[in-house]
Amino acid sequence: MSAMFPRLDGLDSLARRDGVDIRPTLVRVLTDLYVQKPTHSAEEERHYTELALRLIDSVDLATRVTIARKIAAYAGAPPAVARRLARDVIEVAEPILRNSRVLTAAEIDAVVRDFGTSHAAVLAERRESAPAITTPAARQQAAVAPPENPHRESEIGLADLFFSAEPAERRILLMSLGSVEAETPQAVQPVETNRALEAAALGRDPAGFTILLENALGLTHEQAERIVADPSGEPLLIAAKALAMPSVALQRILMFIDPAIGESVQRVFDLAGLYERISADAAHKIVASLRGREPVRTRRPAHKPMYYDDEATRSRRGSAIRRPGAAEPQVPARTDTGVRQRTM
Repeated sequence: MSAMFPRLDGLDSLARRDGVDIRPTLVRVLTDLYVQKPTHSAEEERHYTELALRLIDSVDLATRVTIARKIAAYAGAPPAVARRLARDVIEVAEPILRNSRVLTAAEIDAVVRDFGTSHAAVLAERRESAPAITTPAARQQAAVAPPENPHRESEIGLADLFFSAEPAERRILLMSLGSVEAETPQAVQPVETNRALEAAALGRDPAGFTILLENALGLTHEQAERIVADPSGEPLLIAAKALAMPSVALQRILMFIDPAIGESVQRVFDLAGLYERISADAAHKIVASLRGREPVRTRRPAHKPMYYDDEATRSRRGSAIRRPGAAEPQVPARTDTGVRQRTM
């Protein structure tokens, strides 16, 4: 295991924070995120498999049943996870034995041999009747949109999981949310926003930096403060990645925005190394969760980002100015904002 993906010992301290066991939520969130993608890289599958196997052994029966149903309906389920669930009590094993197609005949025979009649009865029913879900596309459809609405659970709970974890645990979670190698560069490059953030940091203006970040990501002021004030620096990496900030600019910000971080060159380099391994997909998922955003069809975000799309907005404005036949205004429009600016 690399330094960026440490041994899973750190998950033990995730078990109980303030008297709340978050392991069931963590394994459900990770599984929801995993089955939402049709395919995964070998690294993503390895990360999910290691985390899921560790967590499945420590969660309650209802959670294991939920995970088994999702994995059974997912065409690209990791075989090791399906195998572990199939070798559980019948309530957990049944969805896997009935619907999953990732286990080999030898593995299924071993389950029957080791667990007896209840497991064998399910397999007999499967062989006698056609499975309820017969095609990979149909199984994928069931995995992406199960009745309990995983989108809400995975996105709304993800930020809380991230902020409640220790730095080492956050890295495990981040590595499980996406792969840098598998993603394409972000289309929107908010250069002006990133320059403004860097200028505020170099000017040692954390209050101004927080306001810029708040507007750029569509967060509340308290949420932006939570990111900037976190002593580990990792939430700031998430914000920067969501804004496609160049690594060199982030390093300068880290050195000036928080004296505790800037005083240690090694710490800055360590955070910069982690930044290179965080996927934009992981960053966007955590930012969306921090907003508490539900699907667009049910609720609009409470805050509209002002700077996130500044490069695209500038391009659209430029296109509008160059449009042939466009009439030029004879008198500049007076707005309430303009009035306030002249009277201040």
